[in-house]
Amino acid sequence: MHQLEFTHVYDYSGEDESVILPVVLRSGPKQLRVAASVDTGASFCLFGAEIAEALGLDLEGGIRKRFRTANSGFDAFGHEVELSVFGVATTSIVYFFADPMIEKNVLGRIGWLDRVRFGLVHHDNKAYLAQYDQG
Repeated sequence: MHQLEFTHVYDYSGEDESVILPVVLRSGPKQLRVAASVDTGASFCLFGAEIAEALGLDLEGGIRKRFRTANSGFDAFGHEVELSVFGVATTSIVYFFADPMIEKNVLGRIGWLDRVRFGLVHHDNKAYLAQYDQG
């Protein structure tokens, strides 16, 4: 039998089937609390353009990247920010949608999931989290 240890447990039950976690994004002295969906199918963390603005970032001054989906594509701009979930913080390049009409916030594999220890028991609506190298 294998065992993993976690420092935080969160009940994410809500109105839909998404796993939504509270996130704090920080850039310099500015920080913003948002909700973001855990998406293991997303390569990167993606947030709305209005969040970049609220953090004082020059959206189009970031790293431009074209993302492709099964039926479309979109542009986003990457910026280095501190991303914190339940106090488990990491500094990462996250992307902000170029299109201000896209309002989805996503925690993806690169920049978040690859830096934490994450467990999920969807049947119980429980998410478990710890620093990757803790324990």
